[in-house]
Amino acid sequence: MEPDQSNGGGAKTPPPGDAWTALSYLLSGFLLFGGIGWGLDALLGTGVFLPVGLLFGGAASLYLIYIRYVKS
Repeated sequence: MEPDQSNGGGAKTPPPGDAWTALSYLLSGFLLFGGIGWGLDALLGTGVFLPVGLLFGGAASLYLIYIRYVKS
C-alpha cells in the first residue's frame, strides 16, 4: 500500500499545511480587495469602496477555498 493512501473507505486527512494555506487565502482576499477599495476611496473621496472591497474579497477567498479544498 502506498503511504498517501488510506487503508479504509473513509476520507483522507488533509496535509498539516492546508489550514495555514486556507487562512492565508482568506487574509489575502481581504487585504487585496480591501486595499483596492481603500485606494479608490482615497482617490475619489468616497466611503463606499472599502466595505464593498472587503465583502468582495471575503466572498472571493471563501469561494477559492471551497473550490480548492471542498470540491476536490
